[in-house]
Amino acid sequence: MNGQVWGRARARAALRMGKNAVARLAAQVAARLLSLLLVALVARYEGTAGLGRYVLVVTVVGIAGAVCDLGLNTFVMREVARQAGEARGPGEARRAGEARHREGAQQREFLGRVLPLKGIVALAGFGILVGVAALAPFPGPTRRAIPLGALSLLPDALSGAMGALVNGRQRMEVSGALTMAVRLVAVAGSLPVLAAGFGVGGVVGCTVGASLVGAVLYGAVLWRWGLLPRWRWDPAAWRGYLRESYPFALTSAIAMAYARLDVVLLGLWQGDVAAGWYGAAYKLWEAVGLLPASVMDAMFPEMSRLSASGDGMGRLRALFRIGGRAMLAGGFLLAIGGALGARLLVPIVYGAGEDHAPTVLAFRLLVWAIPAMFLYLLSGHALYAVGRQRRVTAAMLVVGAVNLAANLVAIPRWGYLGAAGVALASEWLLWAILYGQARRALKPET
Repeated sequence: MNGQVWGRARARAALRMGKNAVARLAAQVAARLLSLLLVALVARYEGTAGLGRYVLVVTVVGIAGAVCDLGLNTFVMREVARQAGEARGPGEARRAGEARHREGAQQREFLGRVLPLKGIVALAGFGILVGVAALAPFPGPTRRAIPLGALSLLPDALSGAMGALVNGRQRMEVSGALTMAVRLVAVAGSLPVLAAGFGVGGVVGCTVGASLVGAVLYGAVLWRWGLLPRWRWDPAAWRGYLRESYPFALTSAIAMAYARLDVVLLGLWQGDVAAGWYGAAYKLWEAVGLLPASVMDAMFPEMSRLSASGDGMGRLRALFRIGGRAMLAGGFLLAIGGALGARLLVPIVYGAGEDHAPTVLAFRLLVWAIPAMFLYLLSGHALYAVGRQRRVTAAMLVVGAVNLAANLVAIPRWGYLGAAGVALASEWLLWAILYGQARRALKPET
């Protein structure tokens, strides 16, 4: 009887993860397409100079937003998933309603403490960006557009925390729909603004307005669920939150740096053409990587739920073992398909009529990192789920240092192919480190 209960629990968990993976992937693909559409509109109406100004403003504000998050969104998602209490024993079924009420109260209280912290950090980021715009030698229109774009930091910070709660409750179809709604509002508002001649500043203003709409929509969802909190000023709790969240932020920053460093070095030592070949292949590889990232985004709340109890840890170990085999097989299938189809895929994405042979060759090297990406994301998220996020940060520091040293040797000698080879080796090295750490962290206590 107990086996049947846990069998049904595993089936429900698989259904939740599958639903969330599809929702997450669809939202990410749609958001990227809408972002490309907005870029195309800006280029059409404002030309190359306007497009460059828009990309610069979005990049500066995006970096500020990522820094201001301080890893809190991932932390909120993990903690909400742990509080959800899905891994109940069969004897607790009759108390499910009471448990849901208790969990909702915990989540509301928790979010009520996180939101003021997010707001304070976002306001600090706004002030810093205003100072950067005033002091940096940007052209006048750019200096005016950066503070305008910085207005989105506060609503984006609040939406991020509320969206993390929604994702922690494994309702990613809701957060995905709201993400697409926000992008649609930004694009729909930008078209008449550009046609009326308001330029890049008008587009940035529409983006800020869309961010406000997103925060209101998330607030409405939480109000409908009875989870809209009262804000609570609690510096003591904030210090504890930041101790737990900063490794998430540091890991993301290191990953962002080492993922972009090879393109910079290529441009410096091999020129724009080599950087363009490699950059095109890397962007296409990143797009393929949306699949493993979406799968792991969907699995992470479930893994965090399971880590909250002794019985759940056994199921988490089984999920890690079975999921690893499935992801290894799926990653190699993707790699084989990408390698075989690269000669057709690259011209479809980047247009016919040019010599894409170097990009095809670089992509065929990079695509063999997809199995490693599946596996190290699984290992890293398992460590996140059990509270060992500092080990992921340490692994990223090691791999980042190795990546830099290897690129300093490989790029001057082998150019874009050297960069691709280093990226491939770095991905597999990261898996090797994180897999061993995850196995030790999940090992039953004796």
